[in-house]
Amino acid sequence: PKTLPVKEEDYGYNLVMIEDGTVRITDADCPDQLCMKQRSISKNGESIICLPHKFIIQITGSGEKQMDAVVN
Repeated sequence: PKTLPVKEEDYGYNLVMIEDGTVRITDADCPDQLCMKQRSISKNGESIICLPHKFIIQITGSGEKQMDAVVN
């Protein structure tokens, strides 16, 4: 596992954890802490957003975006 602290003086602090091919936010000083409640991401096109801090983590790559489900 690797942790990456992200501190922006104008916005705030987020702690990002990368582990077993997934990314998540494990600590933040934003008031609502919704970013910490989002699930881990690992697929192309997925993102975690912390609106109070104006901070976005997004998985990007050259592969196709993967579908979660197909409904008929």
